[in-house]
Amino acid sequence: MLLKKLRVESSLKVLESLGIDEELKETLREMLKLRLETLDFYKKVSAKKKYEAVLAFSGGVDSSASAVIGRELFKIKAVFCYSPYLHKESYLDYIKELTKKLKIKLEIVEVDLDRIYKESVIENRYHPCGRCHKIIEESIYERAKDFVIFGDLLAFGSLSFYKVDNFYRINLPSFFALTKDEERKILKSENIVIEQGYGCSLLREYHIKNKSYKFTIQRILREVRAKVISPDEGFKNILHILEGEK
Repeated sequence: MLLKKLRVESSLKVLESLGIDEELKETLREMLKLRLETLDFYKKVSAKKKYEAVLAFSGGVDSSASAVIGRELFKIKAVFCYSPYLHKESYLDYIKELTKKLKIKLEIVEVDLDRIYKESVIENRYHPCGRCHKIIEESIYERAKDFVIFGDLLAFGSLSFYKVDNFYRINLPSFFALTKDEERKILKSENIVIEQGYGCSLLREYHIKNKSYKFTIQRILREVRAKVISPDEGFKNILHILEGEK
């Protein structure tokens, strides 16, 4: 609780430094103040004037919980970046159904990951996640309106909410100091349960072919140390990537 309090206080300081609309700022301020009292903080206060926001949507727990909170603040359009290297085509049906449940608009964008697949999986020159994330991030930014929402759990403080060019980026879970389990509770209150393994098809193929797990495990351990996931969940995630498709 002390750690959550420190993170919420940090978010309040960041909020005061931003040049966003005062009415939206007050709504966010009230949500942050309610955050430590109840997990329903986002239901207690709602923005009267809703700016347009693009949500980087993967269909996982983080982006889905961001949608539930974010729709109380913004007019949200989810942007799902598709690549056959990342997902099976049937996954698109799941994404369409999930966004209907979340009551948000959806845009599907195909991204080119041929080079990343070749250089990471085939040639084992680097871990794919950083470069893949950069391509997806750029695709989201190209469609930015007033705000862009990401489901990052780790970007605390000044990295949770900041200006990029002519729009603002907000990493909603980290801004509100959420944990993965709290996100699941938020989704459960919407009758949404998401059960997924760790990572995408590209990452799993990289692990299986190259037997290279170090950087992925380091990422998981960062989440454990930051207390956004439990040690048990971290251990489960590590087992999942070591076992591959078993």
